[in-house]
Amino acid sequence: MSTIKNIKSKIGQFNLKKRLKYQKRKVKTHNFNSAKSAGILFSSPNEQSFIAVKNFLSFLSTKDMKVIALGYVPSKKIPQEFLMRKGINFYCNTDLNWYYKPKNEIIEQFIHQDFDILFDLSMNEYFTVNYVGLLSKAQFKIGKQTANAYQDLVIDIKNNNTVDYLIEQIKHYLNILNNQE
Repeated sequence: MSTIKNIKSKIGQFNLKKRLKYQKRKVKTHNFNSAKSAGILFSSPNEQSFIAVKNFLSFLSTKDMKVIALGYVPSKKIPQEFLMRKGINFYCNTDLNWYYKPKNEIIEQFIHQDFDILFDLSMNEYFTVNYVGLLSKAQFKIGKQTANAYQDLVIDIKNNNTVDYLIEQIKHYLNILNNQE
């Protein structure tokens, strides 16, 4: 990592830590029966992972959940095939300030949304995605195990590191939570 990128990253981390000090979040475990709203956070979609996210969004909608998805594309432009999708918003590098903090109004709305569950379906670690996930006011956060995992329910998928498998494991564990009520 270049010295300038390293400095930018350190400033971004400092800014995030400062903002986290003032964050208040009510943590509550939810499952498919108790959740009425959900956010889906994902990154760098390819065609297969984007289809998996869309299918998961549809699945959650059948559970009578209000669902909003936010995807990060690590480039200067969002590919045309991802635009104009109902319930799915995207942001890219032009929506970040110089120290990688998201600066788009859609992102701020997503962060402040009171979701019952936040599903982090990111396969790659990006500061900006972690920034959104950490600051999200969601009551219950679920995602894959990473070095910087911030979720309340962390799922180990290193044997099959795909969005499809992560979604399958999320469904499995939330159904277990359903059965324990």
